[in-house]
Amino acid sequence: MKDFEEKLKDTMQETQMMSQEARQAFDLAYQKIAQEQKRVQHKKKKFIPFVVLAALVLLGLSLAFTPIGKAVTNFLHLGRFTSETLQKKGFVTQQSTKATNENIEIKLTEVYAGQNEIGLHFLIQFPKHSKFTDETLDFYGIAFALKNGDGRYLVDLKSGLSENHENLNLFASITPDFHFDRSTNQLELTYRLQASNDEVPPLENAVIEINRVTAMYPIDDTPGYHEGKEGETFEQLKGFWELPIDTSKIKSFDALDFVPTDPVWSQTVSGVVYPNSFVLTTSDKTFNELIDPDDIWLQAVINDQETRYLPRVLSTDEKDGEMYYQIVFDYSGYDQAELIMVHYGETEVEFKRQ
Repeated sequence: MKDFEEKLKDTMQETQMMSQEARQAFDLAYQKIAQEQKRVQHKKKKFIPFVVLAALVLLGLSLAFTPIGKAVTNFLHLGRFTSETLQKKGFVTQQSTKATNENIEIKLTEVYAGQNEIGLHFLIQFPKHSKFTDETLDFYGIAFALKNGDGRYLVDLKSGLSENHENLNLFASITPDFHFDRSTNQLELTYRLQASNDEVPPLENAVIEINRVTAMYPIDDTPGYHEGKEGETFEQLKGFWELPIDTSKIKSFDALDFVPTDPVWSQTVSGVVYPNSFVLTTSDKTFNELIDPDDIWLQAVINDQETRYLPRVLSTDEKDGEMYYQIVFDYSGYDQAELIMVHYGETEVEFKRQ
């Protein structure tokens, strides 16, 4: 076990490109996590188990901590953002494009686009007797690509539509979520595309291209066990749905810099607040010893109420021989708090807005 931990630490200090094999392993790990969380619904939300977390790190991936398949009210709805600035000025834009193919209608209902993240919200309507209405199915998703108006593909999630185009490494993590309303056969899907840096280009006349709808049967590691039909592990339907984004509605919101109140930390930690998150960057060696994300959280006082926010993505990078750790928190307050406290391990650092 000690040798494994040492290997894990060494591997966390490497930055690797995400291969197709790694992406497939990442998807499978997510499916298993989702299935396990479906089985144990009375427990509070948990992070990725250590074994899976270690496996993902060894693959050189950024780690998306947000569990999937649990949304009832979608996180892209305006209520997710507590900042009045974001609510009143329309950070999340309403969209109304739709396409129908293979008797399945897909609508793009909401989009937000910031400097470091893009959020997409879809509604998919299945016909009454569709194979996707099978009650044993879980982990719904789509294969899609996002193409900007200049023809550049920004992301390709298992669609293959960007083949022969540039290598796609803009987004460090993709966090899906879904809710299936079986009374209406309507599937609600969201995707958060998180960039490793604030390098997301402005969307201009962008379009989403979808070529596959998928769903998984329950996953069980017991030898010989399987709940799928005729040995299948998932259902899929190939087609083509093209959904233009009305990018004229998208508004830009500045990132807000936060600095430590204690000058001792000024050389090792920094913070940036985006409309959708707080990003901590640190060279503190303590992170070389941290594995359990339960040791990491953010606290802020908003409207006289102290709220704790959890980490969503952990990644590493190396610059000029120095190792840096970046932690993305699901912080939705944007401009509401002047002071923010970040806790990791035995360390607490207070930040103030510049």
